[in-house]
Amino acid sequence: MLAASALALTTSLLAVPAAAAPEASQPEERKAAVDAALSTLQQDLVGTSEELQGAYAEYAAVQQQLPGARSAADAARSERSRARAEADELAQRLASSTAAQEAAAEAVAGTEEAMAEHRTSVGRIAASSYRGNGMPEMLALAMGSASTDDLASRSAALAGLSTTQSAVLADLSSEQAVRTSARARLEAVTEQVADLEAEAERQLVRAQAAEAAAEARQREVEDLVARQDRAVAVIEARQAEEEERLDALQAESDALGAQLRAIAEEERRVAAEQEAAREAERQAAREAEERAAREAEERAAQEQAAQQASQGSSGSSTGSRAAAAPAAAPAPPSAVSRGSSSDRGGRLLRPEGRLSSPFGMRMHPIRGYLRMHNGQDFAAGCGTPVRAAEDGTVVSAGYNGSYGNIVVVSHGLMDGRSVATAYAHLQGFAVRSGSVSRGQVIGYEGTTGGSTGCHLHFEVRVDGAPTDPMAWL
Repeated sequence: MLAASALALTTSLLAVPAAAAPEASQPEERKAAVDAALSTLQQDLVGTSEELQGAYAEYAAVQQQLPGARSAADAARSERSRARAEADELAQRLASSTAAQEAAAEAVAGTEEAMAEHRTSVGRIAASSYRGNGMPEMLALAMGSASTDDLASRSAALAGLSTTQSAVLADLSSEQAVRTSARARLEAVTEQVADLEAEAERQLVRAQAAEAAAEARQREVEDLVARQDRAVAVIEARQAEEEERLDALQAESDALGAQLRAIAEEERRVAAEQEAAREAERQAAREAEERAAREAEERAAQEQAAQQASQGSSGSSTGSRAAAAPAAAPAPPSAVSRGSSSDRGGRLLRPEGRLSSPFGMRMHPIRGYLRMHNGQDFAAGCGTPVRAAEDGTVVSAGYNGSYGNIVVVSHGLMDGRSVATAYAHLQGFAVRSGSVSRGQVIGYEGTTGGSTGCHLHFEVRVDGAPTDPMAWL
């Protein structure tokens, strides 16, 4: 299993900063966050196999998308619960209104039955009165009432009816009033039920949409988790292979460093011998100059002594003649002035292409520790000419494991330090040995070795140790 600490470190590496919302409000913002994480990951996985790089890219993308997907799923579930609650409330209101509608309908039916009975009673009274003395005028007026209000307006006519007749007509009037109220109630409740049924239908559509959205958001989360699991499975399966690759890359870098340190030591030894030889020449010149000066002085002294002896022995000399001036000594040879033709201020020729993966420490996602990227990567496309950064001598040119096709050039001592440059992942070579000059084509950009895309891996080594190339360009 992949170590939990490594996964935790990876998650921390890929996390969106706290100042940014984990779930962007717009798809473009979410994509920008994912792209930023993948850009960082590309730098941390430089040289990693394409399959493993793809697995980590997938893992990074999922880690960026999961918070937003889970938040959307939670929001969809909340909306679904709210829609369900509203649907339940509407159902209760509809049931209550339906029950009230049924009760109102029963009340109307009851009053209709009661009124029918009272009308029958009034009919019997009228028939009895007609067989006797004919229908009383007052009863005819009462029975001819068109409505309850009409019946009430004819109350004067009711005064002439018998007590029994008046009671029957009063009951009929009361039942008519009840029926009118019941019918109004039934109409109102029926309208309310219709409105609630329409609202319930609309709420059902909303609830179904919320249900579908919640299920879709949950499927998105499940799909992301499945993608994450597949990516982790690839990472776990390739962990040992990646560790071997990293160990090999470190060994290759160490071997290159050792080779260049040996060259640096030899360059310093040769430089010291050359300086010693130049110092010996300077010392010999000084000694020769001193001997010439002494010899000149000795000759001058001898000539003066001989002249004095000659004057004393002849006696005819005037004695006033001045002694001949000694001959001038030859000028000593001047010391040879020597300068360093390799001192160009520490500036190297910048490779072509855009900057991609920089020099420096980075967290490796699998092992979970900091590791060094020893060079600066430049991306200009396969086949782009690669030029020597400075005059120098080809140390090696060939295939070297994760470096792929690589050319190493020693530039000698610069300010007392041995400087060399390395050009890795080349597609092909333009030189394999001998001397090169600044700007000379030495190879062509490619994607050999531990590379997943066309680029130049450019290293600057000082006394064998890798240093930031950008400080030299």
